[in-house]
Amino acid sequence: MRLLARVVGMVGVISLFFWGGDRLGLPVYGLIAGLGVGGLAIALAAQRTFANFIGSVILFINKPVRVGDFCRYGDQIGTVESIGLVSTRIRSLERTIITVPNAEFSEMKLDNFAMRDQRLLKTVLQLRYETTPEQMRYILVKLREMLLGHPKVNPVPARVRFVGYGAYSKDVEIFAYMDCQDQDTFLAMQEDVLLRIEDIVNAAGSGFAFPSQTAYLSRDTGLDAGRGGEAEDRVKQWRSSGKLPFPEFEEKEREQLTDTLDYPPKGSPHHKPPEAASDEEIKTSPRKSRQVPLRSH
Repeated sequence: MRLLARVVGMVGVISLFFWGGDRLGLPVYGLIAGLGVGGLAIALAAQRTFANFIGSVILFINKPVRVGDFCRYGDQIGTVESIGLVSTRIRSLERTIITVPNAEFSEMKLDNFAMRDQRLLKTVLQLRYETTPEQMRYILVKLREMLLGHPKVNPVPARVRFVGYGAYSKDVEIFAYMDCQDQDTFLAMQEDVLLRIEDIVNAAGSGFAFPSQTAYLSRDTGLDAGRGGEAEDRVKQWRSSGKLPFPEFEEKEREQLTDTLDYPPKGSPHHKPPEAASDEEIKTSPRKSRQVPLRSH
């Protein structure tokens, strides 16, 4: 409405000027003819202004942002104060006013924070390497219970996964969406979740890692000669029988090994141990042929 009012006002002022000039006896039509001659020069001089006007029309039609929206434009963020015919004014975090030409603003990648419906909570916990596998399982279970039970965390997806071994830590990734929009509410919710995470880690008897070096003083027990000899003998048997699996297992061995481990692991409510398939099933079903468990001899 503001943009339309300005356009109508400009047209009205120009029309009133020509009407008044004609009543006073001024050579209005001669001026119009002169404008036709100098129109090219005026158009070239006003090219940037016209581009900004077109940019304002694009912003009016697409509505990527509105007055009052908090957004990111380019590499800066701020709150839109006004969208004019030529430029857009944005209030920065430093409380200054930044004026951006509409031709440039309409071509920017605009990230409108006011339009989001949830906020992302993503962090990586770096736990100490002394954390045992059972402690890690306890931490993962309790973190998942906490996210599912938190009233401000969207349960889909609420993901907690042990993602790898870092340079000095065991890394656990937390990924979830929180039901809020503004920054202050999100920081309060995130603070609550992070404190609960710390309570869970402490309850498990673990702790957070930090870049350090630990010196362990103990007697050197050396290598296990017995187990090392067994491993070497096994490799010799593979080599002598032509079964050395390098660079790849032979096809028959691959079929025997496929799908022989338990997943989900034993003890899980979804656990289903691998089942042996009959010779007839192996012949008729490629999938069944991959379900034959590896038998020890």
